[in-house]
Amino acid sequence: MPFQYFQQLYSEFESVKGSQRDLPTGRLSDPVAYVIRKAILSGVLKPGSSIPERVLAQELNVSRTPVREALFVLQGEGLVHLRHNRTALVAHFSQDDLRRVYSLRGLLEGFSAECAASNPDRSNVPKVEHSLRRYLKLNEQSTPIEQAQADLEFHESILDAAGSQLLYTITRQVLAVTITHRSRYAYTPEQLQEAQIQHESIYSAINKGDYALAKWLMTQHVDKSSSLASMHLSDADPLASEVNIPKTRTRKPRVQLEPS
Repeated sequence: MPFQYFQQLYSEFESVKGSQRDLPTGRLSDPVAYVIRKAILSGVLKPGSSIPERVLAQELNVSRTPVREALFVLQGEGLVHLRHNRTALVAHFSQDDLRRVYSLRGLLEGFSAECAASNPDRSNVPKVEHSLRRYLKLNEQSTPIEQAQADLEFHESILDAAGSQLLYTITRQVLAVTITHRSRYAYTPEQLQEAQIQHESIYSAINKGDYALAKWLMTQHVDKSSSLASMHLSDADPLASEVNIPKTRTRKPRVQLEPS
């Protein structure tokens, strides 16, 4: 298990919690949930791998209670499965699971794009352009995790531009499930180029305020993403092996964009 990475994420929580709208504050379990969630979404924790409650608590220098509470939160988000013996496993999804989640994502994100385009408050539209520029920089050398994270940033920026905290929270939970799978494979150069063109078209429609087009383009984009995701998932795929836990450790403190 990448303990140093976990410790870095724990410290990162303190620096970003004031600037990100979806980060709760005040509970001891909040930074722990942030650490585990980020590790899952980045692909560091693979589907089927175990999350050792005791060791994680030791490494983060917290009691087991906030770790247990964080795992319950993540179970509610669909990222973790808790067994009766309190063993926590990163969620593994079947073809049917993924198909249903993508169908829901298409509805939610189509509506989000529509809201972003029709929202009279345009202050967050530049964030969509910024995340698009990052996505357009991806190439065939980009890792699956880099592609997945840039994709997540673009879609989250549209949720910000939509201007609804409730819509953001619900859709972000659905996105988390698909990004967990998305981080396991890289797009081919042709698939990546097509996705970049789709992202640019969605941004352009939002920027112009064409809410009907933005909704349609996003729905089509998610449908295409669903087809690609299904190609990389088989119900027969074995679960990832459990994480090897050491017995002892020493803890260390191309396209030109239109102007906005």
